[in-house]
Amino acid sequence: MFDTDREQARKTYQLCRFGFSSYGAALVVAALTAVIDLLWIFHLEQARWIHSLPWYRWLDTPIVWCRLIGAILLWGRWDQKSWQRRTSLLLALCVADLALWFVARGEMLGLHGGDVGHEWLRYMIGNAMSWGRLALLSSLAGDYLVHLGVENAHESDKLTRSMTVTGALVWMLFVCQQTNWAVWPLQHGGKRNLESELLLHGFNLIYTITLIQVTALVLSASRQSTVVLAEMDREDQEDDLLRPQADVYQDSNAGWFEDDIPAAKK
Repeated sequence: MFDTDREQARKTYQLCRFGFSSYGAALVVAALTAVIDLLWIFHLEQARWIHSLPWYRWLDTPIVWCRLIGAILLWGRWDQKSWQRRTSLLLALCVADLALWFVARGEMLGLHGGDVGHEWLRYMIGNAMSWGRLALLSSLAGDYLVHLGVENAHESDKLTRSMTVTGALVWMLFVCQQTNWAVWPLQHGGKRNLESELLLHGFNLIYTITLIQVTALVLSASRQSTVVLAEMDREDQEDDLLRPQADVYQDSNAGWFEDDIPAAKK
């Protein structure tokens, strides 16, 4: 029989693989939409045509739900306090993002009677949470890969998080410049000039690059989990092959021995 700790480790790796895979699927779709949005900002006609398609506006649906499933599967997988804090915060951000999705899609789904307003404020909150999720997920995937013995994972994590911080700062400058702080609800009241265009293109470009980097880290964590699980299965098979045949015979006939002993006493 396998060791209990080993079986628990196997289940943990399996859940981590499913969690990173689910989150990775969301990131792949998000990265594709980010690239399309970036091309749309640079006035590419094909990107404008994709933006006009009816199904494109619903691409956030698989992103939101796959992120939530991935965060749930990663939550509490390891006993380290740092992992628990980061996964709990990641899950909270994913739940909050789901709430924003319900608010944005509620009218189409018939969940509420009309537009709730505060579009610019919801945009600010949603983007702020996006930068936070990227930083958290990068650190989680990086630490997990380091735990699995992947070289250069820590350096990749540090580079990705530095890009996240840079992009968040550029985005904050853009928001502060474009927000009309004199009215409530907050509105997009800034003037479009060369400075605002540079900030807009800058943070969108950094966001797209950072999103691709985080996607690569997460998919690498999922793939490495599969490698570790395959190695564990191979080790278990080798252990079974190395067991003495007498032990295998005894285990397979343990029930017969127990039945025969009382019969012999009789």
